[in-house]
Order: sequence, then C-alpha cells, then structure tokens
Amino acid sequence: MFTTVGNRGTMHLGLCLRVLILAALTVPIRAAQPAQETFTLTVPDGPTSTLSGSSVSLLCQVSPLFNVEPLEVRWYRSSNFHSLALLYKYHKIQEAPVDPQYSGRVSLTGGMERGNVSLTLERVTLEDKGEYVCQVTSKQWYEKASVFLTVNVTGSEPVLSVAEARGGGGQVNVTCSSAGWSPQPKLIWTNKEGTEIRNGQEVLNTSDPQGLVSVSSWLLYAPSYSDWLACTVSLSEEVKRESRILPLIYTAPTAVPGVYKEAYILILVLLVLSPVIICALCSVILWKRRGSMWSSSRKSRNSSDQTELGQRPTETKNLIEGAENTVKTLTRQRAAGKGGNLKETNNSIEENIILDEKTAHPAIRVNQEKQRAHYIKEKDTEKRFRMHLHVFSQESFSSGRHYWEVKVKDGTTEKLSWYVGVARENVERRPIVPLTPQNGFWILSFDKEKGFHVNTDPQSPITVAELTIVGVFLDCDRHTLSFYNVDTESLLYTFTDVKTFNYFPVFSPGQRDIFTIRII
Repeated sequence: MFTTVGNRGTMHLGLCLRVLILAALTVPIRAAQPAQETFTLTVPDGPTSTLSGSSVSLLCQVSPLFNVEPLEVRWYRSSNFHSLALLYKYHKIQEAPVDPQYSGRVSLTGGMERGNVSLTLERVTLEDKGEYVCQVTSKQWYEKASVFLTVNVTGSEPVLSVAEARGGGGQVNVTCSSAGWSPQPKLIWTNKEGTEIRNGQEVLNTSDPQGLVSVSSWLLYAPSYSDWLACTVSLSEEVKRESRILPLIYTAPTAVPGVYKEAYILILVLLVLSPVIICALCSVILWKRRGSMWSSSRKSRNSSDQTELGQRPTETKNLIEGAENTVKTLTRQRAAGKGGNLKETNNSIEENIILDEKTAHPAIRVNQEKQRAHYIKEKDTEKRFRMHLHVFSQESFSSGRHYWEVKVKDGTTEKLSWYVGVARENVERRPIVPLTPQNGFWILSFDKEKGFHVNTDPQSPITVAELTIVGVFLDCDRHTLSFYNVDTESLLYTFTDVKTFNYFPVFSPGQRDIFTIRII
C-alpha cells in the first residue's frame, strides 16, 4: 500500500515539472514575436503654424505605443511621393534619395522607441508650407496620415495717405497698404478711442508669385485735427503692425495772379527766413538766461545739431524747447530733494519705471527691486534665444507726457555699450530685424569705439564729452521723444515723429561688460 502511494506521488511530481518547464519556454517565445501586426497614426486635427526662420515639429504618433525603430518611416510632400523630406530605413536616416532643399534641416526627435515619428524642420522658409505625409511601414502593414504646415511672415509697416473724396461732401479718402504677409492678414481701422470702424471701408488682398500677400484698404472719413485714425494689419495678437494718421489734406499755396504777385513773393521770402530769425532770437535769449552755467555745455553741443535745429519748422522748435524747460524743472526738483516716486509738473509726470523681468533677454539679469539690469555671459544652452538683448518696462504709455532717468555710468566705472529709449507694442525681437524707427524702436545708444548715436537711418552721431545720467522725455500726444544730459541740463536729440498706439520704455545694458544700468 505504501508503494502504491509512492508511485502516485512520483507521477504528480513529474506532471508539475513538465508544466513549469512549458511555462518558462513560452515567455521568451512571446517576447520574440513582432510588436504589432497593425497600427494607426495620430496627427493634429488642424494646421501647424510657425514663423519664417524658426524651427517646427510636425507631430505623428504610432498607436498603440511600441518600438518602431525596426520599421521604415517616410515624410514627403503630398504632391510627390518620391520627393522625400526624410527617409528612415535600416535603423538610420538615409541621405538619399532625399530632396536637396531639406538637406541638413530635418530630423526625427520624438523618440522612436515610444512610437513617436514626428518630423523636426529647422530654418523654415515660405517654400516649406503645404501638406506633408507621414508614412510608417512594417513587413505586414503600412499606414499614412497628413499634416498641414503654414508659415507666418510679418509684412511691412502700413503706409497711410489721405486724398480728397470723389464728389466732395466734406469727407476725405484715407488709404492703408502693407505688403509681404503670409498667410492672408487681417486689416482693421480704429479711431483715437480704440473703437473699430466698420462702416464705409473696403479691403483688397493680392498675392505675388512667391505667395506673399499684399493688403490695402480705404474708407471715407470726416477731416479732423485731433481724431487720428489707426490702421492695424495682423496675423494674430502677437504678430501685427500699426500706423496712424490725421485725416487731413495739406494743400500747398497756389499762384496768385495780377497785382498781388510781388506781395506773394515777399510773403514766401519772409516765411523762409522767419525760422532762422526766430532761432537766432531764441538763442540770444536763452544764452542770457543761462549765463555762465550753460556756456560750457553749449560749447560741447554738436555744431551740426545746432544747424539742424535752426532749420526746423517753428512748431517743431517749440515742441523741443517746451520739453527742455519741463525737463529742467524736473531735474532741479530732484537735485533739491523734492522728487518722489511719481510727481507732476506742467502736466508732465516723472515715472517710477519698473522693469518687466518676463520680457528680459535670457542673458540679462534684473535685480529684486526691478530697477537695475546687467549682462551675464551667455551659456551655450541660451544661444538658441536669438533676439535683441534688452528688457521692457511693465508700464506702457498711450497719452500724456512722461519723464524718467537712467544712470549709465557709476563713479569711475564706464560701460562699454548700452541703449535706452522706447518701442512700440509687439515689436519684432529677432536680430535680423534692425533697431530702427521703421521697425518700432527709437533709441539713444553708446558704444566705446563708435560713441553716442541715435538710431535714425542712417545713424546720427551725438557729440557729448561725458554722460552719466540720461533723461528721457516722451510726449505721446505730440509724438516726440527727447534725450537729455541730466548733469548739464542740455538737450541731446529729439525724435519728432514717434507715432504708435502704445509706447514701452526699453533698456539694454549691452553685452560687452557686466556693469549695471539703473533707473533712478
């Protein structure tokens, strides 16, 4: 009886060993099988947008998730299967056959071991826009899906003009045009209060052979000396350009017949000479009032600047001299210890400017009080931030008169470069866009080798022996921006056509030293 039991136990033990061996053998056999016999691709529902010159990823994901490194991946334009943007085969990206226009600009960076076959395209051009096909192929199956790429190109500053409307009626015809956009931009008209004008306007869009869009519009409007119009052309809230104009027709005097001819010629001569005479009288009066304190600073003025000021129209001279008197009052109050964070003199406000750290270039550091900025050496990881090296203020101004001061030299420490001024809202920050008034920047800059300049086109040199504190005076209503040497209370330069909807103070500590610039 014990033998029988022993034999039966031996039989059970042998059966258990066979089951365990079979289970162990089946595990590696399953792992060695192909990952998936069928699969699908997931791509964005709408188009993918990017700016010209930037990098973009065209998303394409295999589902369910598995390692697709053994598979073949093709990216090509929908119009030509054989014109490949990228070919991945035999575990590597193939150099041929690939369209030469994509050479060195494409890669797969999503992580193929996780089923991500997204295409990264660098240095995007307008020719890259269109439909792309993502195709993944295994030995048993293939799948493909389309991704649409749109390339945004920012066009030119809108050009505004005013002409007499047909049929009269007391109205004028205001036109606005801008070129070089992609895709088709939106154009809107607004009045001084920012209200959009919809009645009586017409918009026309045309495309050139390169696919860039030109837009133009016109509308009828009642003439006004104060209610300016703004024309804004935009692709989005972040990408837009704007210009403004007063809806007036400036007519030149016509010929006067008969006996009044001689009187007309005399009036013309007096009109030509009057600015020169007024300038000379103002110079004598100012010289007497300033006395010896101003005599030395006037010697350091650039003689070309004096000539230019003498040739300005009387209205422009009045704007500059009025701004100069206001700034003298503000700087003297500061010297007397009467200054504060915010004070008003003759409807002019000295502002307590706060730097907006969010807008700072990665190589700029802003202190805790947000009134000092300095440059640090750029790291290799930050070189991808290709934009102008500056920081904007938190405040913006659209009306009124505003004044602030920037200390650019501290004791014996002299900076090697810097610039200060104002910029319009949503300016282009890439270095390929120069810092000019046409692109929305009005600045005074310093470079150790080149000296002081304002960014007119071409640049205008400013002659000054030494500059420690720069005074910046912005008159939004008269569209003027003036720079001053605060120590000598002398005018350096005035921009007289600073027209934009919203002004942001801009500051740059330069990138040649680590010393700070400071708002005081």
